[in-house]
Amino acid sequence: MPKTSPRLTVLLFFAAATMALHADTYNYVISAGAANSDPAYNFRATGTFSGPVDPYDPAGLDINEITGSANGYDFLGVVAPGTTNSDKSASQFGYTFDNVVYPAANAAHVDETGLLLYLSSPMGTSLAHVYYTGITAQNPAGYVVDVIDPNEPGASTPFSVATSLGVRNFTLTRAAASPVPEPASLALLATGMTAMAGGLAGRRRFGKR
Repeated sequence: MPKTSPRLTVLLFFAAATMALHADTYNYVISAGAANSDPAYNFRATGTFSGPVDPYDPAGLDINEITGSANGYDFLGVVAPGTTNSDKSASQFGYTFDNVVYPAANAAHVDETGLLLYLSSPMGTSLAHVYYTGITAQNPAGYVVDVIDPNEPGASTPFSVATSLGVRNFTLTRAAASPVPEPASLALLATGMTAMAGGLAGRRRFGKR
């Protein structure tokens, strides 16, 4: 069996590591509404979620980017996990969250802590919190969306009064693997290439003695 040179082995290792750390992108559709089907509370969001594989659960993605809109208002980004609001208790309106999405067809796409997203509105920046509560007769999809204004609890939002809406549909379909490595993968590759270059230079100097 032919031997692989040390230099080629290192290159293959870091290339594989870079590929493993690419982000994945999924198209999402989320539709929700009030239990009484009041059209004033209808909610429909579409766009893409992107993020790397969760280090604790390979079935999940740590969502760090979002595109798209809900009812004509753009999503501005993903709220960093652990964020709290000084005007509220840490648990009110779902401020406990992990921003992990589970794309598998037979899985609940978010867990009970769910996603917290920045959403534009005429009042400024509102929040949309999507989480899983379990399937019930009143909520056959098992998900809930809270649309809230972070500064004025109970104030008007783009979707009428801030409230919890039962999700009727939540679908995820894979868009594409990101062609651009995550920053961590770029750093890993750069470190490996630097170490390899240093090692080769040292071998050349040693060989010339």
